[in-house]
Amino acid sequence: MTVGTTSAPSIDVTVALAQRLRSAADAAIAQPPARADEPAEDADACLAALVARLRDTRDPALAWLVLTSLAGAYPMAEDVRHILRRVDLEDTTDLTLHVLDRADTIASEHASVRRHAVVTTGVVVDVDMCARHPFHNGIQRTAREVVRAWSTEHDTVLTAWTSSAGILRTLTPDEQELAARWDDSLRDRPASETDPDDETDIVIPWGATLVLAEVPLADRCPRLAALAEMSGTRVVCIGYDAIPVISADLRPLGEPNGFASYLAVIKHAARVAGISASAAEEFAGFGAALSAQGLPGPVVSEVTLPATVPPAPEGWVRVPPARPLALAVGRLEPHKNHTALLHAAERLWQEGVEFDLRLVGGAGWDTTRVEAQLDRLKRAGAPVTWDRTLGDDELWSLLRTASFTVFISLHEGFGLPVAESLACGTPVLTTSYGSQAQIAAAGGCLTVDPRDDESVLAGLRAMVTDPDLRARLRDEAAHYPVRTWQDYAADLWTDLVEGGAP
Repeated sequence: MTVGTTSAPSIDVTVALAQRLRSAADAAIAQPPARADEPAEDADACLAALVARLRDTRDPALAWLVLTSLAGAYPMAEDVRHILRRVDLEDTTDLTLHVLDRADTIASEHASVRRHAVVTTGVVVDVDMCARHPFHNGIQRTAREVVRAWSTEHDTVLTAWTSSAGILRTLTPDEQELAARWDDSLRDRPASETDPDDETDIVIPWGATLVLAEVPLADRCPRLAALAEMSGTRVVCIGYDAIPVISADLRPLGEPNGFASYLAVIKHAARVAGISASAAEEFAGFGAALSAQGLPGPVVSEVTLPATVPPAPEGWVRVPPARPLALAVGRLEPHKNHTALLHAAERLWQEGVEFDLRLVGGAGWDTTRVEAQLDRLKRAGAPVTWDRTLGDDELWSLLRTASFTVFISLHEGFGLPVAESLACGTPVLTTSYGSQAQIAAAGGCLTVDPRDDESVLAGLRAMVTDPDLRARLRDEAAHYPVRTWQDYAADLWTDLVEGGAP
């Protein structure tokens, strides 16, 4: 349920403050004060009732709520601790002054005192990146498919962050479409010329469940960590991977620090649903280490991502390419290991083995080495191409037509291109450990050690030169178990929101 209005933000500070405090009092106090006619009087009455209740209960969640409703932004953990210490030392008047002073400091940083609030005890879903940007890689695709399914089955509040990263807010209609009703036509949607902060309400979860459907940006994490620790709202997360810390050498400088901020949220989260057995193992390992801080850590489970693909067009018949076509789908980043693939391909071409190699994926954070390889191969006339972008229809057609796909990443949370290739009936050359090996166990794959150039070369040679091997793997891929996004979303809701095993 929600308490409060869903109107556009008021430009009157007193009216907005009264609305937020009234919403907080109605949510947190069994018998809130009678509503006063004047906004200032109603704000005073609600604040007095909330502070009196705080003195009686010494409840961290109530201190968090009072600060949030006054400031229009989430407090940090030290803000809440400061107020709780004042409860022990001061009378009601001095405590009220301290609450107002601390809230004013938070409000000054985030300029949010003119905002109306929605106080909700339901399920809030953070889809910040999905709502604000037409970026559609693995994490965004997962989050969008989940909220698309949930929106038809459950009552949820989809949210993004305010421009100052101070608090979650409701979505504009355009953002709602981008987050929950994605299709390929939205990739080129121009950025909105209006500030969404001017069109939306801030969201205060109270005894609610907050689902982190993405990995939040680092500047959001300290307030999220305080919310998870102190607000009384359950924070639950999809656990994608811990690559930035486990394979920090393969990621850009600074990313591990940002991920450490995210782990500060995870350590106070209630549940984490890993997208694969290996992802769950990574988060469970972190959770086990929290005993050193006297913390229980989150309950970690595995809710494996699905492999679902759109049906082939009516009447579609696979026409094998004239010579073997190896397809590699994924962003060009160091941990995706394209350099090893290109090295093996070059050695085979030098031996006179005939096949085509096609890379599909955008440029990642560092493509220096792989682009140098591609430039050299193209100058030598090697049959390799790189498509930075490709429409969904063309990509699915290519996945079905290719002789096989290659995905030999050094570290993955899941390996969606492997599962989707198999779901299209196309065999895969992939990694022999981690989540990729978990997918490969169902059949249709040849696995190699991606860190061993000779292993990669042997695997690529076998896939290119042995049509019987490809036929056997294609037959295995045809029996790959089907699991839909609706299945995944239902299991995820059971696990994260209802708190039970799917």
